[in-house]
Amino acid sequence: MSGRSPTVIEVHGTDQSIVTAVVRAVATAERQPVETLPPLADSINPDALAACIADSNTSGHVAFDYSGYRVVVDTDGTVTVDE
Repeated sequence: MSGRSPTVIEVHGTDQSIVTAVVRAVATAERQPVETLPPLADSINPDALAACIADSNTSGHVAFDYSGYRVVVDTDGTVTVDE
């Protein structure tokens, strides 16, 4: 994990899905193209993640490990990536 950015925060917007926001944030932390990352489905069910965030009417978060990073997705759409 050496040489990686300490924290990357990306906010999910209307122009992208929460799954896309997660993958883009991790790619930014990796300083690599999105295409070089393993499939997100190897770490978490993308449909379940999207449903948890989109269907939530309370504040909270979903946390999981992906590509060597700890990813936290808040119900407000904020994606935080940390080593």
